[in-house]
Amino acid sequence: MLIDIATASPPYKVSQEKAASELKKRMTGSNAAGRLIDMAAVHSGIDERYLVISDAEEITEENFYSENGKYISPDTKTRMEKYEKWSKILTGNAVQKLIDSNSFDPSKLDKIITISCTGFFAPGLDYYLINKFNFPLSIKRTNIGFMGCAASLIGFGSVLETMRGITESNVLLVSVELCSIHLQTEPTRDNILANMIFADGAAAALFSNSKIYDSKIKLDLIKTDSILFKNSEKYMGWKIGNFGFEMMLSSELPRIILNEAVPALIKILEQNGMNFNDVKHWALHPGGRAILDSLQNGLKLSDEKLNASRTVLKRYGNLSSASILFVLKELLNEGNIKRDELCCAVAFGPGLTMEVAILKGA
Repeated sequence: MLIDIATASPPYKVSQEKAASELKKRMTGSNAAGRLIDMAAVHSGIDERYLVISDAEEITEENFYSENGKYISPDTKTRMEKYEKWSKILTGNAVQKLIDSNSFDPSKLDKIITISCTGFFAPGLDYYLINKFNFPLSIKRTNIGFMGCAASLIGFGSVLETMRGITESNVLLVSVELCSIHLQTEPTRDNILANMIFADGAAAALFSNSKIYDSKIKLDLIKTDSILFKNSEKYMGWKIGNFGFEMMLSSELPRIILNEAVPALIKILEQNGMNFNDVKHWALHPGGRAILDSLQNGLKLSDEKLNASRTVLKRYGNLSSASILFVLKELLNEGNIKRDELCCAVAFGPGLTMEVAILKGA
């Protein structure tokens, strides 16, 4: 029932080397902070990222984090204004690509699911996209907000719920994350890590069980599962501050994923009558190199199995909820998923929570 995925990136691209240089100018403090920034850049598994802010450009007419030659920290209202502008641009681009490449009739859409944890405004993205693309005014709407990197797979669960018992249904899922508008310059470990891995982007996915799209289905969505790990809220958090959103990201996260998430994932697969050897393709959330290393080691996966996830991390960084859609798009572009072959998508969110989706080649 997954017809296709389209992605959209902002116009400003920054290398990790340039990002580290710019960040060291802004995160005043000890030499230790500079060393941590360099280490985060070298060990990130990222070559470059796309951002909606142009501050790292050599020549720019507009700087978001500086004014009159001085570095500034915009308030949350200013950051949300930036979010509203660019979230509309990027989601509009992704949805337009999806419609054009699949000759999809917007008037046939039954539901839209919008996903983001980096900003809010109302009327929201659903309202904007409905009007821009002339979706039916009676379209059902769901917004999944502030649920972090795992949110798109939560959206997959909503897709299944929507299509259950309905033979003709078309669902659009749209994710957009603009992490760069929440730069925090206090030289803490959490801030350094977040500033060096997170990036901006949008993705749109079209799902349908309508007979007219049978020949276009690339993957069947079989099942979704969720698990919340007890007493784990200290490992990942996301708070709204007066000067943007503030990230909490524990260095213990890779260990928790290896020791707790991997066994839980294996159990989920077993409960669905399969083991990890049955899964031929993996879409693992590229939260960072250490996260992917933990999953690879715990599941005993070959480098080839992580190619899509590591490629997205290398080229785009961590796009929060949009990342898993970029990874699935990379898998589809590779063209290696054969009929009835299983694909497992995994992502993590604040809590700590894990979301899992089982898909099958169509």
